[in-house]
Parts: sequence; structure tokens; C-alpha cells
Amino acid sequence: MTLNIAEELKGLEGSIDKLIDLSDLDQINFMTRLHLFRLKGYEELLFKLGKEKALHKTSSEKKLYLEKHKMIYLSERKMCIRILKELDKEAINLIYAKSNEELLKGVLESRNLYSNKKPLYENIKDYLKLMIEGELEVTNQLLYSLKKYPFEYINTPENFIGPEPVYRYPKDIILYKDAYIGVRQGSHYSIFTNDNTSESTKNTLLNTIAYLSGRPFFYFTENRVFNNKLSNLYEQFDLLDMLRLRRKNFFEGTEDKLLHLELPILKQVKGYSTVHFKNSQHEMLFELYHASLKQFESLPRCVFLFRVFEYGAQKHYKPLMRTSNYKVEDAIHYYINELMKHNYNPLYYVDYGTYMDETGKGVIRKRKAKYVNLMTELKKETIKIQEEWSKDPYLKTKSLGEIIYTHGRNAAAHGGSDRGNARYDYSKNYKLLNNVNIFLELIARYLIELFNPQLKNIVERRTGYYIAENRSHAFSDK
Repeated sequence: MTLNIAEELKGLEGSIDKLIDLSDLDQINFMTRLHLFRLKGYEELLFKLGKEKALHKTSSEKKLYLEKHKMIYLSERKMCIRILKELDKEAINLIYAKSNEELLKGVLESRNLYSNKKPLYENIKDYLKLMIEGELEVTNQLLYSLKKYPFEYINTPENFIGPEPVYRYPKDIILYKDAYIGVRQGSHYSIFTNDNTSESTKNTLLNTIAYLSGRPFFYFTENRVFNNKLSNLYEQFDLLDMLRLRRKNFFEGTEDKLLHLELPILKQVKGYSTVHFKNSQHEMLFELYHASLKQFESLPRCVFLFRVFEYGAQKHYKPLMRTSNYKVEDAIHYYINELMKHNYNPLYYVDYGTYMDETGKGVIRKRKAKYVNLMTELKKETIKIQEEWSKDPYLKTKSLGEIIYTHGRNAAAHGGSDRGNARYDYSKNYKLLNNVNIFLELIARYLIELFNPQLKNIVERRTGYYIAENRSHAFSDK
């Protein structure tokens, strides 16, 4: 039987007292219901509407329910405003069981919301006002989302995403075109789509998050064993390896510097729990870069990062320069000059100022913990690398573009150069390729931001926000 929303809402709005009646809270769910207090009836009505909507499969059928959602939210907002006014005027008689008075007091005290200077009745009234104000804020956000992003009410979950977590705030919804990523079950993330969502949209959404986070993700397949393998593999990856490999005697050293790459704080739309990626004209660029993040060693990463550079050279450098004598080395020089002036979206890591000792069990503190922008550090490393190359007996005779192209891309991608081929010689070839990759990483992220100016400043730059959320004792005053 189809729900008559108008009749249901008429019943809910008929009695303000019933909407905030606390007398029927049973002992079993009393604490939970009071902690998560909302006006009675609206959640249940939305649940029933959701069950009815789930019987329909197509977008056109589900669109018919948008107006019903709107009716419920408008009614809920109206009643929140009305009750807040009535509470202020002392025009509502709060109803609660006398046997629950101690429980009510205990809940308020546990949340530091009880004042001994006021009677219990006044404390409960103040608490209800606080809860209803929160409900009003959430309802306004739901109305905004319904108007701005109606597909949130049409889409259904498709594939899970690994590895977790995908982004910083589980309450956030990350949108691109007509798809979004959100929490589906517990802490598990999924892509939510409809029957009109393209594969390109789904892939670009995940690829964009990968670029902003500096880590690889994937949509689950039907094969659970394969999913577990990928999750375990990706969780071991870290862009910070580019810095670790720069350390002297890295392969001989036993001391491990503790660094941790952070998920970025993405800026929300007008304070709502929504992050919106605007349409991109260069979706392939995100895909090429994401593929490079899935290469864990220097040699294959070099090849895949060069694919990003080649995209940029084809779509930007060649049309810009209009040269009939295109040289890869010249394009590399051009982008290196540009990236040194570029203000990147930040990608922060925590330098805890501590080291694991030689046993791998003890921790040695050498300095205070701090947040560091990886992009800034990589720029610093390029200056050091150029200085090192200028003193190398062989490399000092080569230009910067020639080293990156010939000893990076060609040596890594081709096998016909005999001893000139890149090898897994960790202390020599491998480190040289890592140095090349630092330049290519900066070029790749520069090109993404050049082609996608809509993403400028989408990441929170102020480190104070990250420190405030970091629960590590390393950032405490103790």
C-alpha cells in the first residue's frame, strides 16, 4: 500500500507534546534514544518511505519520491522551529516518567549538560532545545542536498572500496557528476550510482580521491581473495618512500624514522557534510596518475609517471609552444621551471620526531612532532638532486631534461640499451630512478592542477586543523 505522506504528516504535526514525549522511553533503549534524541515519528516515516522506494529500480521511478522526501523535511523543519519557540515561551508541558528522573539526570551529567543551579525540568528543557537545534541543522542540510544533489536520493550502493579508510570524515559524502562515495556498512565505503551513471564517472571519482590522498584505491571485484590481496598490497604503499630512499645509507641502515602520510581534510560545500568535485575536461589524466600510484617500486613508477607527462606535453606543451621541433627534454625543462613556482594542494605527513631502535621494539625521541607538506619537501629534494648530479662524473655532462628522459624513462621502459637498461641495482640505478621520479611526481601533480583549476585549494592548508584532530600523544602538551 502506497504511503499517504500528507496524512502521515498531518498526524505528526497534530500534537507538539507527542513529538517530545519522553515518558515511553523503556529502560532497554533509554540511554541510546536520549543521547540521539530526535522528534518522534520522522525517522520512522523516512524508514517506511525508504522501504517503499527500494521496491523501484529505475531512476525515473525513484524521482517520484523526491517530493515526498521534501514534504517530510519541510514538516520536520517547521516543527523544530515551532517547538523551539514554544519551549522559550514555556508553552509546552514536558512529559517524562518520574521513575526515569535519575536516568535523565545521569545522561545530562555524562554530557556535562546538567546544572545544579536549575531544577531537573529546566535542565531537560535546555537539553531538548540543544538536541532540536541540532536536528534543525541536519534537516536544513538534507533539504539543501535534496535540492542541489537529488541523485543522492536515487542512487544505490554498488561496489565497496578498498583499502580503508577512503577519506577523513566518515559522515562526508564525496560527489562527482551523478555518483558519490559514502559509508555503507560500519566503516566500509561504497560507490553509489544510478542506472545513468557512466563507468568514466565512477572511475574519475575514485581517481580524484587517489590524487588528493596520494594513495591507491580500488573498487571491489566479486573475487574476495583477489580483493584481500589488493588491500594488503595497497596498504603497504606510501609516497613517503621517495623521501626514505633519499636518505644516505638507507639500504644499510637499521634505524627507521617514523613518518605517517595523512588523509587530507577536504573542504565541504558551504559547511555541509558534502565535498563536490566539479566536472573535469581531463578525466584521463586522473586515471593515468592513479595508475602510477599503484606501482610500488621506482622502476615501474618511472614508466607510469611518464605517461602523465606525455599527456601534458601533448595537450598543453605542444599547443603552447607550437614548435615543429619538439624535444622531450625541452618540455621537461619547461615543467620543472613551472612547478618550482606552483603552489600545490598540500599533502601532509606527520614527522613524529621518533625512530625505531635497532631491535625494532624501542622508540627513540629526537625532536617534537610536526606536520610537513610532502610537496614542499619534494621541491627541496629536487634542488639537492640537481646539486648531486652536477658533481657526478658522468651525469654532470648531461642536461636535466636529458637525465630524466634518457636515464629515467628510456632506461626504464626499453630493454635494447644493454648496460644502459635500468636495473634493480638498489643502491645505484634504483636510487637514480627514485630521484627521477621525484621530478616526475611534481610534474604529474602540477599537470593535474593545471588542467583542473576547479580543484585549487580544495584541501585544507592550515596544519592547526590536522593537529587538533591528531590523537597521538606526540602532539599533546604532556
